[in-house]
Amino acid sequence: MNDSIKSKTDKVVGTVKENIGKAIDSEQMELDGKLQKLTGETREKVEETKDKSVQFSKDIKEAIAEKANDLIDSVKKKNK
Repeated sequence: MNDSIKSKTDKVVGTVKENIGKAIDSEQMELDGKLQKLTGETREKVEETKDKSVQFSKDIKEAIAEKANDLIDSVKKKNK
């Protein structure tokens, strides 16, 4: 199961457990639900951060390549 589905599943199942725990007055089940929901939320944030860092890395690579090409073009013009 990929992380996106797992995080959503943890959030939903955690919320259900938390609410059932409240309904039947089970602090343990309520706490388990809260922890599972937080696990899902944390996994989701990690995935978002990972996606952003990958995009940031690509942006930097493109910027460096563009500057390198500009420099190469500048040197070629000077040598003509």
